[in-house]
Amino acid sequence: MNKNLHPIFAKRIQQVLDENGWSMADLSRRVMLSHTSVRKWASGTSVASGERLKRLSAVTGRPEYWFFMAPGDESEGERAEPKPRVLDEKEETLLSLFNQLPEAEKLRVILHTKAVLQEMDLLKNDVFDLINGLKK
Repeated sequence: MNKNLHPIFAKRIQQVLDENGWSMADLSRRVMLSHTSVRKWASGTSVASGERLKRLSAVTGRPEYWFFMAPGDESEGERAEPKPRVLDEKEETLLSLFNQLPEAEKLRVILHTKAVLQEMDLLKNDVFDLINGLKK
């Protein structure tokens, strides 16, 4: 029963992926959810709500209500580029320190961080699979 119950939400998820050049795996990592949850959003079988919707809004820079508005329903002001996200204190500190590094070190930090995130993603999927296995 894979019906598209939420086509507008699914279109908005696809729009976010396209505009940012993200895959569903990228989005799932950014909102700290399983690939399955994001895949359900993208197919329209479920929608984000509560804390998940807040995280989705934060990582995309779009207001929560935007995900439920059909393209073309936005007012003229909403059609403009989304406002840049304001960095919190930790992000500002991290960016400041990162910008002080030599280019070679910046690349090393980026590669290391990507590797750590991939390992965490694999671990999260393993835990998710174990939990699903226990439920069966």
